[in-house]
Amino acid sequence: MMAARDDKQRRIVVVDDHPVVVEGWRRIVSAHIACEVIPVVSALEGWRIWRTRRPDLMVIDLTLGDNKTAGIKLIDRLRLLDPALPIIVFTMHRSPILARRALHAGANGILNKDASAQEILTALDEVLRGGHYVEGRIATQIALMNVPGKRSPGTRLTAREEEILGLITEGLAYREIADRACISYKTVSNVSLVLREKLGATSLADLVVKGIRYFEGI
Repeated sequence: MMAARDDKQRRIVVVDDHPVVVEGWRRIVSAHIACEVIPVVSALEGWRIWRTRRPDLMVIDLTLGDNKTAGIKLIDRLRLLDPALPIIVFTMHRSPILARRALHAGANGILNKDASAQEILTALDEVLRGGHYVEGRIATQIALMNVPGKRSPGTRLTAREEEILGLITEGLAYREIADRACISYKTVSNVSLVLREKLGATSLADLVVKGIRYFEGI
């Protein structure tokens, strides 16, 4: 259902470093509700805008610049101080790991950047009404992550390796992974080296990319 026009002007902050994305949101949303769309290009600026303008909705990309998890960290920070703030993740990534991490951080909605105008408005309406919306393909991938025995073809990883790969893909540091998985830092480091060899990754950043593709089944 499309968001209905009302007399209240919504203040929507779009945290994305691509101007065309901001313009797209402005064009689609302003045709259906009274709103002011405020462009923001970094997580730090997004935080500052939230403190000074207190928006009705924040639309946040997961990747800002070279930081693949800047958006998730911003959501974490916002949610600590504003539990009721409507947040939609708008991302080019289809990783169920990142999507699940964003939901755990407190996102109310998740959309891929190829979403139609109709789907954007549906998500907007649902989230502004206090609900949640996850794009169908992403929701399916998250659900399939819990299916026993699911593996991507061509690469065999142990359950422990998959667990650590998932945490690496989320952007966690080795110490954070060790604490989360209740294992030693050395174990995380050793498993990371094994994962690089198995997935053909040349660096930690490359391992993140390969990890996303692994869980997507690419």
